[in-house]
Amino acid sequence: MLIHNGCSPLLMLVLLLLSGPMVSQPHLEQWSHMVSDLEHRPWVSDLESLETGCVLRPTQPVLRTSEWPAFSAWADALVVELESLPLAEHHANRALQKLLADDMLRFRLVETAADRFRPELEQALSTAGFPGEWAVLPMVITGWDHAYYGPGRRAGAWAMDMPTALRLGLEIRRGYDERHIPEAMGPAVLQRIQEVSDAFPESPMRQVLALVRGSAAGERFDPDSVDADLLGWLHLLRVMLQVDRNFQRDSTTALWLLRDRQWTAWSCDSEALYFSHHDSTPWSTRALRDENPWFTTDSIGLTPLRPAVLVPKSPVTSTGGPTHPTASWCGWTPLPEAERPVWTYRVRPGDVLGSIARKAGVRIADIQRWNDMEHDRIQAGQTLRMQAGMPPEEAAPPHRTGSSTANESWTWHTVQEGESYWSIASQYPGLSLADLMGANDIAPESLRPGMALRIPKP
Repeated sequence: MLIHNGCSPLLMLVLLLLSGPMVSQPHLEQWSHMVSDLEHRPWVSDLESLETGCVLRPTQPVLRTSEWPAFSAWADALVVELESLPLAEHHANRALQKLLADDMLRFRLVETAADRFRPELEQALSTAGFPGEWAVLPMVITGWDHAYYGPGRRAGAWAMDMPTALRLGLEIRRGYDERHIPEAMGPAVLQRIQEVSDAFPESPMRQVLALVRGSAAGERFDPDSVDADLLGWLHLLRVMLQVDRNFQRDSTTALWLLRDRQWTAWSCDSEALYFSHHDSTPWSTRALRDENPWFTTDSIGLTPLRPAVLVPKSPVTSTGGPTHPTASWCGWTPLPEAERPVWTYRVRPGDVLGSIARKAGVRIADIQRWNDMEHDRIQAGQTLRMQAGMPPEEAAPPHRTGSSTANESWTWHTVQEGESYWSIASQYPGLSLADLMGANDIAPESLRPGMALRIPKP
């Protein structure tokens, strides 16, 4: 188990274990941006090609009229604890608005993403004797995004911190991270659920806090002094538990199975493969990276657990030839960094360094080095210098009936010191305060200098 960061693996492991998990869990606004970004992931187009509207068709909330599933005793107790938190109605309404906005787009995206792996996880939870509602956690942490890599070196659908992952036996080294592998994370998460259940047998909420933010968060939690970000997130969990159970929707699990059959494992005898080779082929580089998130840099170092790369099946099973996507992959190497074009990236709301690095095909440490950064904190509107990789594929959003978020319908405004929604709206003739707030998923109290806001065009 190796970590390459300028010091010995043993010393790095000791330092990480002593430091403990970092508190960097997404709150409601960050979750909203992360889930909204799922709309542009290649898998959405893949599923839509199998059944038009399965993800993007606008819907209205409809309560189930039959087969209403009952909560487990654990989930019932968790909801009671969450309902007793301060400002319960206010925060629950905010969370529900996020789920219902834009014809329930976020609800549809996160439920669809969960359909791919949730049945197996729920079966594993049941076999281990745990309540099935634990499967809601990755939905409200990352939107069930196995490719997630965020602040504090958290990664995978459960945003597990590195010290915990190492202690549970997951392999993490440069270019490879088992927190992104479902079959590796499954047993690790079950072990962690057992630990937090044993530590806090009388409080499901403290169990959740310990799993999400570390054991100290479960031990020290004080409902009278909880910070607003955590409070908003806890009520998001409460609302998602109830909405997930109560609202009617069509499962996409079967579509996922059909879609997964369109991909196949492929490898060759080269010492390394590079995602960036496919910037000039019909394959989508972002789709390749999303489908192989355990390979965390441009260089693909195959391992016993992942001895091949998942690629679209049709080009591989075709007749080949000089334009075949895999024909020149083996043995191909990218240009030296010094010879690659320099480009810039403007940070968008909800971006973290990990997501930018993954989209561009570079390492987080490289972005920090190119921009003289000593930390992993960024803010919307900030411009980053990039000396390698490729600009992310920022295609226009798929068409949605009634959508008003297409790029041509708004411009950007960078928040300045002392500005509020009201003062910003007054700078744009014809722009109402309600329209400005409706176009942005940032609470008034969360506005900070440097954030980028959408300004709807008249």
